[in-house]
Amino acid sequence: MIVYKRYESLIIITCFCLLCSQLFKCLSLGENGVEMILRGKFHTNLLHNLEVLTLHFQADVFGYEILEQVPNIEKLVVCDGSLKEMLCCESPNNVDYSGLLLKLKVLHLESLKDLVSIGLENSWTETFVRSVETFEVIMCSRLKTLVASKVSFFNLKCLKVESCDSLSYLFTSSTARSLAQLQRMEIIRCYLIEEIVSKEEGKESDEDEIIFPQLSCLKLEYLKNLRMFYRKSLRLPLLEELSITDCDEMVTLCAGTLEATKLSQVTISDEEGIPLKTDVNSIVRKEFLRKVRV
Repeated sequence: MIVYKRYESLIIITCFCLLCSQLFKCLSLGENGVEMILRGKFHTNLLHNLEVLTLHFQADVFGYEILEQVPNIEKLVVCDGSLKEMLCCESPNNVDYSGLLLKLKVLHLESLKDLVSIGLENSWTETFVRSVETFEVIMCSRLKTLVASKVSFFNLKCLKVESCDSLSYLFTSSTARSLAQLQRMEIIRCYLIEEIVSKEEGKESDEDEIIFPQLSCLKLEYLKNLRMFYRKSLRLPLLEELSITDCDEMVTLCAGTLEATKLSQVTISDEEGIPLKTDVNSIVRKEFLRKVRV
């Protein structure tokens, strides 16, 4: 009878662990929690079933070892820390980290007040950068560059950048041309931004244009130094929702020609949608002149 009860307890514990491995999908960790995982205090099955990992790092350097323990996460959130560099230019300790984050779909960085570099341009990050579908960077006030010119987001669908006050532009035209899947873009309260897409000197002619073939929603809000989205031509064939709020220095959406055939109205400064009787550039220019006269 005692043996039976022992087996019964073992069966119950095993079933409980299996149940937890199915339910335990999200985990939020501070420094102590990370140390517990690295010491083997969490069951491997639980970690391998993890889909969302939130890390609160107070150290200056990102702890890569934790990512080896969670090979199947689809969303990584790093927030409320003192990180200066997210991803180093070389794999730490000469370890090959190119196989990490292969299933990552969402990368969210928030309230990293000391962050000066994300590091998505590094060779060992290329694999997971190509698979990311949502990229959000919020309240990273010292970040001066979102990504380097050679970074390509082939599967990115949603981009949100908010309260990053050291950015003067979002990305170069080389990166912009890789955003063939981008559907939604929100740029909010980035007070130093003067243009969203920056021209690369010596690489473009007067005829060059940027095409966002899938972009349906574009929101530009509280960008007090923004003058234009791009200094050349833009094609936005699927754009349906355009919102421009408190961008007082914005003279035009682009300096060249603009194609946005599906756009029927534009919202400016939280006013009701303005019907497009003329092109978008004319409406933006008219709004700018109205503010100058006030």
